[in-house]
Amino acid sequence: EEEEEEEEEEEEEEEEEDADVDAKAARSRKHFKWTHPRHDVVDDDGRRFLRFVNARILSRDGSLSSPGGSLTVDLSTGTIVSVVLPPDDDEEEGDDAVGRETFRVRSVVDCQNQILSPGYIDIQLNGCYGVDFSNAGDVHVDKALTVKDVMDASARLARTGVTSFCPTVVSSSKETYRTIIPLIRRARMWQRENRMRWQQRQRQGKQRQRQSQRQYEVGANILGMHLEGPFFAPSKRGAHDERHIRSPVHGIETVKEVYGLSSDGSEEFDDDDDDHDVPREVIEPPKPEWQDVEIITLAPELEGAFSAIASLTQKRRQQPQDDDEEGEGEGETHPSPLNHPIVVSMGHTSATYQDGLTALSHGATLLTHLYNAMNPFHHRDPGLVGLLSPHVELLLKKEQQPLQKQQPRPHPTQPHPTRPRPQHHRHESKPLRPFYSLIADGIHVHPTAVSLAHRAHPAGCVLVTDAMSAMGLGDGIHSLGNMSVNIEGARATLANTDVLAGSVATMERCVKNFKEFAGCDAGEALLCGTLHPARVLGRDVARTRRRKEVVVVEPPVGVLEVGAAADLILVNDELDVLGTWVGGRLAYKNDEMIAKLRA
Repeated sequence: EEEEEEEEEEEEEEEEEDADVDAKAARSRKHFKWTHPRHDVVDDDGRRFLRFVNARILSRDGSLSSPGGSLTVDLSTGTIVSVVLPPDDDEEEGDDAVGRETFRVRSVVDCQNQILSPGYIDIQLNGCYGVDFSNAGDVHVDKALTVKDVMDASARLARTGVTSFCPTVVSSSKETYRTIIPLIRRARMWQRENRMRWQQRQRQGKQRQRQSQRQYEVGANILGMHLEGPFFAPSKRGAHDERHIRSPVHGIETVKEVYGLSSDGSEEFDDDDDDHDVPREVIEPPKPEWQDVEIITLAPELEGAFSAIASLTQKRRQQPQDDDEEGEGEGETHPSPLNHPIVVSMGHTSATYQDGLTALSHGATLLTHLYNAMNPFHHRDPGLVGLLSPHVELLLKKEQQPLQKQQPRPHPTQPHPTRPRPQHHRHESKPLRPFYSLIADGIHVHPTAVSLAHRAHPAGCVLVTDAMSAMGLGDGIHSLGNMSVNIEGARATLANTDVLAGSVATMERCVKNFKEFAGCDAGEALLCGTLHPARVLGRDVARTRRRKEVVVVEPPVGVLEVGAAADLILVNDELDVLGTWVGGRLAYKNDEMIAKLRA
């Protein structure tokens, strides 16, 4: 009965809003506001739509469309249903361009010829705004991580243009992993359930939710975790606690034992109570599962590391790279307990160039914060930095040729393994060279080194913040796991040392810096914070995952294409974030910058 009364009140409020809709519509085009048309609010099948107009839209190749592009979002699914790019002089609208008359929209955002881009994806974030993703309460009991902390951090990250992130845990105790990993899963499930409720209300024609349900609604997507450590070279541990550093001596079995990971199970948090207002904090914690993890950073030269890499990445290497492409690397196989493949990154390592090549051949695909916590480039031993060279692709292709000769003759309808495989018209294959993350805060890496890396391997560059809990808080003493960190300006160091301990830079700042350091255009810089991290995770295309007995298709992220998640940011030419949308829902609006557009 209370819900029915609330719904009646909501309908009355909507009717009052519609009374002055014409005035709102007149102002929206000029002042970057949203119109709510009196008619054609809901399509015939009950869906609601949001349309962005007069935008320069970012494409996969880093190009920006001419002003006047439009993009339409289905609010009941949180996905993009139409992308219309203004045709060039000798070009007609492509297949993805759906006529403007196809959808009847609920709201319109006039982008005033600013840049519409996918939202930033930060795959290495240790914490922010006072929230430390590694704090299980074993040292700072009063600051122990809670589900509410994770949700609050998610909401505040939208201010920096981040629409997805991987909570990152530094090298920690076994007990910490067993506490933090399930807790992050609960936050992710809570966020997903909240959004499903909201989308259901959109399909039912209801525009609002109760205030109690709005607490954690709009924030950056919580992805799987990045476990940074503890399988590191002791001499390259950096700010990680030496008490936790160890080697994966027994390969995958050591990895499972340290993290407490159980066999691959469902990624579900059993919560049938739809009426509670806050997440339940006091329950019997579930065990960590492989589904909770996206990335593991380790040193490949350690004993047992190559075996662990092969086991962790076997499923990923066997999966198709493209819609029309079969997986490669069918030679030696390693037993893997995973139905959920893990991205293995090389970092905090003394590995040689040859160690890096071997790790790549076993399935590693990423370098963690390039240049930092690894051997420097030398002309006789280039180290892991040398893996950015195109020569690496030639070496790896030579390794694959004997394996290809051993393959049976394919069926006539299948592509021949020694001939070029057909490529999807949009989805390019992943490079053989690894992706590499960069902290472009102006402190971790010199601008010239940033430019060199980008020039050597532009398609592999992934911007990360590696931010800690002090991001957004200012100078002072803050925590990183069980360690104290001193913040002075933009520099974060372990207390009483000169050892760098992550950064306090935002993704917005890193992308701006990168554009300046690399001397690239805005589109290239945006790709390094959007498409490239999505490709690292295999999320630039739709991904199918099984939860209990249900197969769920997760839409692509990091791209602005039909069927992709409507995780968007609007930026100006200086890459200031003007607005952030997650699943088509407004998460942040920069009123100060928008006021400058009006002037």
